[in-house]
Amino acid sequence: MTLPTTFEITLKFLSDWHIGTGQGRLGSVDAEVRRDSDHLPFVPAKTIVGIWRDACETAADTFDRGGDRPAAWRAWVDWLFGTHPPAEEGDSARTGKEPTPAVLRVTPARAPAWLRDGVRGQPTLAQAAVVLRPGVKIDDETGTAADRFLRVEERALRGMLLHARVSVAAAIPGDPDRLPAPAELLLRAGARLVEAVGGRRNRGGGRAAFLLPGAQVDGDGPHATVTDSQLVELLAGGVPADPPAPPPAGPRVEVHPYDRLHPDRHRVVRVVLRVRTPVVAVADVLGNVISGHDSIPGTMLLGTVLRRTQPGPSADGGGRARIGLADVRVGDAVPAIEDPRDPASVVPARPVPMVWHRSGKGRGGTVRNILGGDAPAEEQAKPMSGWVVPNGTGWRPADPAKTVSTHAVVDDVQRRPTVASGGLFTNLGIAAGTVLCSDIVLPEQARLRLDPGEQLRFGRSRKDDFGLVEVVRVIDPLPTPPPPTLTEGQLLVWCVSDVLLRDERLAPDPSPQGLARALSAALAPVSVEAIGRLTAAAVRREGFGVAWGRPRSSQVALRAGSVVRLTVTGQLDPAVLSRLERDGIGERTVEGYGRIRFNPSELSTAEPDFDFTTCSTPSTTRATTTRAAPTGSDGPTGLAEPVHPIELQAWRRAIRRASAELRPEEVIKGIDRLAGQRAQLGSLRAQLERLTLPGGADMVRDWLAGTRAVRARRETWTEPVLDDLSALLLTDRRLVWERFGLAGAQPTLVLAPGREDTLREQLHTEALLTAVTAALRSLGRTTSTAAAGTRATTGKETS
Repeated sequence: MTLPTTFEITLKFLSDWHIGTGQGRLGSVDAEVRRDSDHLPFVPAKTIVGIWRDACETAADTFDRGGDRPAAWRAWVDWLFGTHPPAEEGDSARTGKEPTPAVLRVTPARAPAWLRDGVRGQPTLAQAAVVLRPGVKIDDETGTAADRFLRVEERALRGMLLHARVSVAAAIPGDPDRLPAPAELLLRAGARLVEAVGGRRNRGGGRAAFLLPGAQVDGDGPHATVTDSQLVELLAGGVPADPPAPPPAGPRVEVHPYDRLHPDRHRVVRVVLRVRTPVVAVADVLGNVISGHDSIPGTMLLGTVLRRTQPGPSADGGGRARIGLADVRVGDAVPAIEDPRDPASVVPARPVPMVWHRSGKGRGGTVRNILGGDAPAEEQAKPMSGWVVPNGTGWRPADPAKTVSTHAVVDDVQRRPTVASGGLFTNLGIAAGTVLCSDIVLPEQARLRLDPGEQLRFGRSRKDDFGLVEVVRVIDPLPTPPPPTLTEGQLLVWCVSDVLLRDERLAPDPSPQGLARALSAALAPVSVEAIGRLTAAAVRREGFGVAWGRPRSSQVALRAGSVVRLTVTGQLDPAVLSRLERDGIGERTVEGYGRIRFNPSELSTAEPDFDFTTCSTPSTTRATTTRAAPTGSDGPTGLAEPVHPIELQAWRRAIRRASAELRPEEVIKGIDRLAGQRAQLGSLRAQLERLTLPGGADMVRDWLAGTRAVRARRETWTEPVLDDLSALLLTDRRLVWERFGLAGAQPTLVLAPGREDTLREQLHTEALLTAVTAALRSLGRTTSTAAAGTRATTGKETS
């Protein structure tokens, strides 16, 4: 048992492969390959999990045939990959068993970091990672190509190595760093059964080696074999007929739901996160399009926070203190901007106040606060939406970048997407690279066990392509903000998250009056009452029970961004207002609902200074890096420097392009004088084939000597042409690159500086064959065209 709970898998592609987007480019390509942010092909984690699970199920069914306990190995498959969502005919729906969540987590398989760094900003190299493959439809009756059925699809390059990270959230009790032996056996056996990935697998596409630690590929080409010594060792004693049951899930978090055991002393901890794979916190489902929130709701963060919260010592010294659920407040992870003046801090975004209206039907450059009066009619101002952050003395937009990802549901029987299986669906989520931050309220003695660099998962499909975030920093404690500024007789409330309120009959009441009642109860004996125009709105929030795969009841809330003006009767206490700003108002404040601010400075300006020229998206770009020599290679070994298949493909494209652009006399000086000399040109073409053979250079040298020895042939070729041929084919290895314009440094065709000579040396013979063959073909076309013109002229004179 050598497999840890976190390890890396490698996909080595032995043939061209296609994992498509389902889209094409009009007039050029019918099926595109999926690319990542560096424009390189990759394998989605959903694809890896799907083929791996299918292979593990095959292995488990085989093991169970000779076992003593039915479905004993199938239970390990469910433990690793989770049970399917409850369906009418599913086991969970029929027996009432709670579905088992997957413990296996997989990231998308991408090119190594050094390769992505080398390709970044180099479109020629990125395009070389993909080749075009034409195809036709064969008519069943005639056996020939059908008319109007030419198809061109992209294929990712053969020879690429992609890497994915796998983690298992549960392990052997008492040994958290090691996988149980049955789990390792299933994973290794399943990986060994995987032979192809992606589309066109039944036609030779996507041949791949699925390599776990300790496995290796023997040989090259589409029929290379995979050797896994660890799998051989696990199978040496035979497959256990009665494997142990999978370990149970981890211990549940112990909280006291209705208690507030620490009513006085609390602190605020700010957790800064960076999105690594798109996060889909489902907000709406329209048909097959799943739209996510602009933030990660506190509801999704709560479980992780509770598991990572460690109570401090009790006041009486009798062991650990307890934590009541009401002692914790987990705010939404909202978009944030890293402060360039202070790398250790971030500025969280806030929802745009509904009292801010933008001119030009929401597209102008002026923003007005309607609390100070309506905007002039000629401005055609409309309410703003989205997120904002401070920008010096003004404001700027901070809407997070979104990414779209389309997937197909593959039918287990048909092994392809079908209408019955769900077909295609599209996820719209927060883009990778986005910075988020969440403010968490904890008791003074409690400790949050989160460390920078730690990776967490939230939202939909978090076991594969989505939901991976990394902890950037933990600011503990967050400095206490100053108390709100009080205004005699009035109070202005800005809702910075959705607020859940109920009336006297316990019905949802998302209204300014409902907020006034809740605040009157919290501020007693002070009472407040809503006044002024309506600058609030309601929003419907849907819930979903992850464990059972069933929707929860809808919540109707006062929408974030609502602004309510209140009259105050009595003397307000700034400390009470600060506590309400920290803890929230209304229901489910533990999950981030009910966050409000009193008399915010943002609402005191009649015409806020807004900078719309600054990019509205929190920065997701990476700093420009210096291109350095790679530290690893996916290409052949034994060269002075590593050569990658992408570089080879880029140079081959450049060679073909240059050959097509050069005239014959630019390739071989004076060769145009041999136009029409089919025998001599054919003899030269035969020499090109000899260059690919061992000792081929000596054969070509003998041919040149023989040509010079025969006077008729020598006069036909002439000495200058033969000298140029000798230099091109035999003596001057730089000459062909000079005529191609590919001599010297070629930064757009290499992954790092200084690799050009290695590539030129490896492709020299191929470049010669391409250049001379193109020149001879061009001379042949010229001869044919001239002959056709002569025949046409002769025919006219005769008539």
